[in-house]
Amino acid sequence: MDFRSTFIRLGKAIFYLGFLQIILIGAAYFGAIPSSWHAMSGMLMLLILFAMLLLALLGKLGAPILGLTLLAFLMLGSQGYIRADVPAIVKALHPIFGIGVMFLGRSLAKRASQAS
Repeated sequence: MDFRSTFIRLGKAIFYLGFLQIILIGAAYFGAIPSSWHAMSGMLMLLILFAMLLLALLGKLGAPILGLTLLAFLMLGSQGYIRADVPAIVKALHPIFGIGVMFLGRSLAKRASQAS
């Protein structure tokens, strides 16, 4: 199994799934779909990032890639803890973290492809 090429494909998937997340939450806002679809696709992204974390470890892709993958995993994982009872400034971090994870996925794919 080629860990690096799988890692690159998953990094690109995170980037594209980020756009899907934006579409899903927009559709949920206007009542076209339930907002749980946005949450479930976020869980899918979290699983993909966990797989990327394992691939970075097993494929020995280097400390910078491993660290940034862990950062993306933690940023996305923390999204589930943003609830209605937290201050508005904390809620405002949700889209910032989401876009950050999106572009970290793209950056990780690019870094992994350049390191080969």
